Order: sequence, then C-alpha cells, then structure tokens
Amino acid sequence: MAKKKKKYLIKLNNKIRNYFNGLPFDEGIANVDDDKLIELIMLLELNLDSHEHDDMVRALRRVWSEEGAGTRELIVSYLTQSHKAVHTSKRSAPLDKVEKIMHILDEVEHSREEENQILDAFINVKSAKITQEKVVGKLHYLRMKGRLAILEKSLEVEFNSLNEMEFYHSFIFSLKAFDFNKLLQCTTPPLPLDEMWEMSDEKILEKLKKIKEETIRVRTEEIEQFLRSVNEKEHPFLTDEQIATALKRMPPESELYHAPLPLELIEEILHSISEKYDVFESADHLIIEKEKFHDLFGTTLFYDTSVSYEKPLFYSLIWRGVEPPVKEDINRVNDDLLAHFKVAIDDLLDEMKELSSKLDIEEETLHEFIIRFVEPQIRASHTLKFKEKSRRRILFHFGEYIKPLLEKQKREELLAKTIRDFKNLYPLARELKRKIIFHVGPTNSGKTYSALKALTEASTGYYLAPLRLLALEGYENLKREGVHVSLITGEEEIIDEESTHISSTIEMMNNAVDVDVCVIDEIQMISDRDRGWAWANALIGAPAKKVILTGSVNALHAVEALCEYLGEELEVIHFERKNELKMMKHPVSMKKIEPQTAVVAFSRRDVLSLKQQLSERYSVSVVYGNLSPEVRREEARRFREGESQILVSTDAIAMGLNLPIKTLLFAKDNKFDGLRRRELLPTEVQQIAGRAGRYGFEEKGYVGALDPNALDTITKAFHAPLPDIELPVSVMASLEHVMLIGEILETENITTILGFFADNMEFDGPFMAANIDSMLEIAAIVDEYELDLKTRFYLACAPASISSPYIESVFHRYIKQIEAGKKVLYIPPRDLPAFAQTNDMLLNAEDRVREISLYLWLSFKFPDIFEDTDKALQARVRLNNYIENSLRQGHFTKKCRKCGKVLDFSYRFSICDSCHSLSKRGSGSSHRGGYRGRRRR
Repeated sequence: MAKKKKKYLIKLNNKIRNYFNGLPFDEGIANVDDDKLIELIMLLELNLDSHEHDDMVRALRRVWSEEGAGTRELIVSYLTQSHKAVHTSKRSAPLDKVEKIMHILDEVEHSREEENQILDAFINVKSAKITQEKVVGKLHYLRMKGRLAILEKSLEVEFNSLNEMEFYHSFIFSLKAFDFNKLLQCTTPPLPLDEMWEMSDEKILEKLKKIKEETIRVRTEEIEQFLRSVNEKEHPFLTDEQIATALKRMPPESELYHAPLPLELIEEILHSISEKYDVFESADHLIIEKEKFHDLFGTTLFYDTSVSYEKPLFYSLIWRGVEPPVKEDINRVNDDLLAHFKVAIDDLLDEMKELSSKLDIEEETLHEFIIRFVEPQIRASHTLKFKEKSRRRILFHFGEYIKPLLEKQKREELLAKTIRDFKNLYPLARELKRKIIFHVGPTNSGKTYSALKALTEASTGYYLAPLRLLALEGYENLKREGVHVSLITGEEEIIDEESTHISSTIEMMNNAVDVDVCVIDEIQMISDRDRGWAWANALIGAPAKKVILTGSVNALHAVEALCEYLGEELEVIHFERKNELKMMKHPVSMKKIEPQTAVVAFSRRDVLSLKQQLSERYSVSVVYGNLSPEVRREEARRFREGESQILVSTDAIAMGLNLPIKTLLFAKDNKFDGLRRRELLPTEVQQIAGRAGRYGFEEKGYVGALDPNALDTITKAFHAPLPDIELPVSVMASLEHVMLIGEILETENITTILGFFADNMEFDGPFMAANIDSMLEIAAIVDEYELDLKTRFYLACAPASISSPYIESVFHRYIKQIEAGKKVLYIPPRDLPAFAQTNDMLLNAEDRVREISLYLWLSFKFPDIFEDTDKALQARVRLNNYIENSLRQGHFTKKCRKCGKVLDFSYRFSICDSCHSLSKRGSGSSHRGGYRGRRRR
C-alpha cells in the first residue's frame, strides 16, 4: 500500500514539473498570476489574513508539503485542467467558491463593483456556508450602506450603530449678563431605517430633515429650561461669570447638568460647607477627604476618611443647587472603617492571647506590642486600615518575642521527660558488657586488614563501612573467605538465608541482634559535621561482645572518653605504616606527570576541568562524589589495571579505594566545606596523601602538588601533628526522640520537631545534637504534605539531594504518591546515546542515578509503595554504563547556554562573558509612574 502511495505521489510530482516546464512545485507556483492563485486558495478553502501574492504562495507551498495525495491531486487537476481531457459523467463536478457566487449573482441584478465587493466579502468563507440568502442579504447591506453614506453627506450627520443620527448645531445661550453661541452635539431618537428603505431617496431625505429639525427644537427647549433654572434666582454656589465660563468650556458632547466645573471652584464650594475638607481628582472621580482620629489603647491615631463621587453626579448636584451629602457620606464611611478596624484589632488580640495562653503575659503588654507596630503604619499611610500583611507581621514579631519564653517552658518539660542518657537507647549493647579494641594507625598500616581478619574468624559479626562501595568490598572479601554473609545498604540488600555475618553501611546498623564481633571502620569520622552521629551511634550501640574500631590517632582521645562514659574496657593496638611516604620538594608540571599518578581536586568542576586538560596527553580515569559507587569502582579498576595512566579525583579517594598510586598530587591546597572556603586540614592532607604507595603495589609513595604555593601548604600540613578530635560528639534524633518531642510540642510538623531537637536537646555525657541543616531542608518539603509523624521522619532521613532541582521535583512526586496511598512507579530514562557530549548531559545522568538511589532507599521504608525496584536496578546498570563510556570518551564539553561556545569546566558560570555583556547592555531600568490626581490642601 505504501509503495502504491509513493508511486502515485511521484506521478503527481512529474505532472506538476511538466506543467511548470521542469520546475518543482515550490518554485513554479511563484510564477502563477494572482487571479489564479486566489481561485486556488478558494478551491482549497484556505483562510488567510492577507491575499498578497507572497502570502498566497507561502500558504500553497505549505499545503503541498504537509497535506496528503488527495490535496495534491486537487491542485494538479486545477492547474492542468486546460491540458487534460474532460470526462463526461452523470454527476456534474462540484462548483468552486467563485463559480458558486457568480451563479447566485447571475439571478440578481448587480453592478461590476458590487460583484467585486461580494467576492471579497466571501473569499474566506467555506463554500458550504455560502447560500443565496447570505449573498443577497450581503448585497442588500452593501446597497443600504451606500445610501447611508449619501444621506450622511447630504444632511451633514453620522449614523451610529443604534440607527441614530448624530450632528453638531450652534445654540444661543442667553444669560443675565452674557450671550454667546455654543456648538453642541445632538442625537436623534433611533430611526426606523428598515421601513424607510422602501421609500425613494428624496422622501427619505425630506423625512430625515424634519427629524433633525425636531431634534434641534427639543435641544433648544432643554437649553432654555436649563438657563431658566440658573437665571431665575441667585445660584447658591455659582456666580453669573462662573456659570458662563463653565458653559463656554463645556465639551460639545456633555449634558447640560454635567458641565464640568474646575477643581478650584469645587474646593471653594466645599470650604463654604466645611474648611476641613481636602479635595483631589482622578480622571473620572472627585475624592474628598477629612481628617479623623481614634483612640486605641490610650494612643490617638490620626487618619483620613475619604469618599469618592463620579464627576457627572457631583457636577449635577452643584448645577441644581443641591448641597452634596459629603458630611453624611464621610461619617458613614468612617463608621464602617472603625467597625472593621476594631474587629481586626480584637481578632489580633485574641490570636495573641491564644499564642501566649501558656505564658503569664499581662494584657497591657499585648496592647503596647500592637501599638508599637500599628501606630507608625497609620501615621505613614493616613489610612485606618489593618491589612492582613500587618497582622502577619505583628504575629511574627510577637511569635519571636514569646519564642524564647515558650522554648524555656518546653525545654523544662522536655528535660523532665526525655531520655537524656543516650547510652540507654541501646539496652542490648549495655547487657553484653562489651570489649572495645581500637586499631590505631595511619593509612596503609594494616589496621583494617587485621580487623577484618578477626571478623572472618568470628562465628557471627558485623562490618560497618563508611561507604556503600566499602560495604560491597567487605561483603565480597568475606564471601571469598567462605563466610555466609549478607549485604545491607540504604538502597540494596543481598540476603543469604544462612548468613552469619552482615556487611552494611554504618547508618544501617542493626542494634537488635547481637554478634560476636563488630568492626567499625574509619572511627575518626565521628567528628564529621554531617555524618559523625552514625559513628557515635555505632560505637555506643553496636550489639557485639567485641567491637573493633579502626582509625587515625586523632580519634584516640575521643574514643577513650566515650569508653569511660560507657564504663566499657578499651584495648588500644598501634599500627605503623608499612612503606615509606615521601614529600616531593618541587611542584610537578601538568605536562610532566608520570603514569600511576593521582591528581586530587576538591570539586566536580575542577575534576572535569583537569580531565579536559590532561586528556590531551594521557588516558585519564576520574572519581568524584556525584558518581555512583559502581562507576567509581569501574574507574578505579581501569586505573588499577593500566587502562588509564592518570587518576583525577576529589577527596573521595581518601576512603575506600586501594589503588596502585605511585605519586599523589594536590591540584589545590583549599576546599569549600559547605560553610566556607578554607585551607586543607592536616587530617585531610594526611588521609588523602596516605593513598600513595599502597602496600603490595608500590614500595614507596610520593606526595606533591601542581603549583609552588599549594606545595608549601601541603608540606606543612603533611608534617603537622594531628590535633585530637574534640568532644562533645554529635548524636542524631532517633524516632523515639521525634515522637516524644512531637507529643510535648503537640505537633506533627517535623521541621518544628527537628529544629527543637537541634536547639534544645541536652544529654548526659559528651554529646550534642548533630548538625541537621540538610535534613531540615528536606523536612520543610515533607511538611507540605498530609502525612503521619513516623512517615515524615523517615522521609526527612531520605538521601534526597535537593540542591539538584531534578531530584527535588522527583522527591515531590514521590511524596504526593505516598500521601495519596498510591504505588510509585519508577520511570526509566529513554534511549541513551553512546556517551554524553556535554556537561549537562553527564550531570543529568548523574542525577538519574541519584534518583534511583533515592527510589531504592524508599523501597526499604515503604516496600508496598515502591515496588519497581527491578526496573530501577536495570536502569542503574544502563546509566552507569553510559556514564563510564562518557568518562572514557573525554570529549564531552561545557557549553554556553546561549551561544553554545565551548567553556572550560573550571569556568564558574553557565553563559560566556560575551553573552553576559550583551544581556547587561540589553537590559535597562524601567520606571513606573502612577497618577493619583491633583491634591490640594
């Protein structure tokens, strides 16, 4: 079928080329004359705004390219009809629009000009809607319109849409001391034009002249009656001269009693009634104000009360000699203002009393608080209005005023009820009378190897890793040793029903089942600003008879203090580094970097910038925090097996990667730590530097930098003694804490509860509330939805990186489904290209992997809602492969979002300097002005 259609289209194209002497349709149609184009437009029933030659050609080109074979056949048939044999048929061909209109006009007497007007009127009407009745009616209307134009010219009038005649006439105004002529607009009553069209033009003209004369007569009587009313007796407000001046200046269209009066005269009239009125005007209204006052809690508030009058109404009252009811209207408006104001103040007072119901605050204090905010606002605005914005502002500041008072009261209640002794949250660990063993030593000293060997030999055990990647390696090592082991992380589980050991990330510690040995890796992380609470929880609550810690010497003091608090035995075993680590004396040029070198930067942007530069000379692997553990592991494998010469990494290299690094170079000596930019600490330098010269790979390791200044800083930090981790250590709010605080504060708002925990929680022992800034950001999103407190807490703990707009939008979608009790489907990415060509494409893929991590994490908390885990895992494999391919290519770029110019990855902004300069020059400041009217005092 498709082949036949294609063959037929080729046939039509050949026909049209023959017609246009070899030219294709798009070129040939431009040579067709306008008459033929118009007929073709009408035949196809195209609705065009203009019938200019170019517009018609463009429309026909579009129809030829977009419509089907049927339309093309119609066009070809029309254009080639003079060259085509006509086949007789019992049914006559349908008429086109022009033929149809001409056929109708053949039966009606008409002129050539009328024929053109009718064709023009119906050119955009569909053929089916063109009827004899419509054509004849249009012809009648055109003729009537022509007669009207003749009548208007003869009578010097205009006919409006209401069939009224409008015209101007000069009238004599006779006043006491003044006579003058004034041109005014006159309007006749509606005319029965439908009846009059049966008459001859002469009779119509005669009749309309009489109507015009009658209208002038009536208008003259109105003027005489008006003048009698102002002449018979002295006007109460206007002098003869003011009357004459106002009437002379009156617009011709104005009614007599609506003749405008100048603002100065209005002011004089009002001042004769009361000197306390102020007047100003807008385009259509007069606004009259009077100052009033109100006593609020002993303070006098001065404000303006105003009334507004339409100008014609106010002028009419003055011309008729009636005193405007300004006094009554002002008092009525003022009564309404006072009533609304008092209700608003009373409601505010009630809210403040309710907010402070548990506090002993005198009512006079509440009054003073309201006056302090309300009086300046009314003084500045001169308006007795209490806006919702002002109410919220007062309640906010009052809330801030009573907040410390309420917190003090709540803190006293909380401290009376809550679990202050943190170790009692872990009763099983307390029953085991644990022994703590601390393997202390620098990197590459064998401390973790010895701990894992003890774990392998134990009958049951836990390995608590700082990273999912390390938990996976621990799982594989134990499995390789023939140990039945399960893997549990925040986003995946590999369960062996016969497992005696569990390898997990430290946040996933199970404190309900006891084991023989628990290894807690990298205990110095207990000082980490964001995650240190997990190591504190593990050290205090790991349910094992023997707990082995591994970490650097700076954690020793804190571990000793915590064991003393717990009353548990501590054994310290010191380890020494197994091979030499040497500091280089000179910086290394990027052009002279040797293979088996790792270059460390401290941001994704810097890592990709270095890769962009180094890829011109070397094969490069990259590792940074935004990459999934699988991709990091693959990039490390490439470096380990010699597929890449250089590794460019963030400080993610400091933990969890055993690599054949001979030389480690620092690209910078500073980093942004989430709060500020600062120089690297000795602990950070030594931890990262320890990755060089790994035992079993290299006998000696070298540490250096890319520039002299960075080398000086790194050298000092490398040789500096490590400062002890300072107490207290941070602890995280548990579900028990959250439920208890929610009960005391009588709220399920998780933001409020966590904020209270951070600000007020106190503990027995060397503990403080953990930094939960990122958790509070997530909690603010969670609190937008109707959920129970337990669900809110779990969601607030979710790994939702809301610094990414994409992850934030996904998180909102997930919560909406949880709120509705509906299942959350995972939506996989569409077909991916072979590799990312731009930074945005790579960043989007990284976000999609983080989305999967979030989905899998939520599937453990809400298994009945997040069921699409298999699809998510399959998508993660695809995305990881895509990211790995992209990193290997090394050709993806960062581009200006406006012009597409290639930028260096270290460039901070998303548009180039040129586009930024153009946008600055193109944007000017705009000024808005408003006109309130002219005001007089």
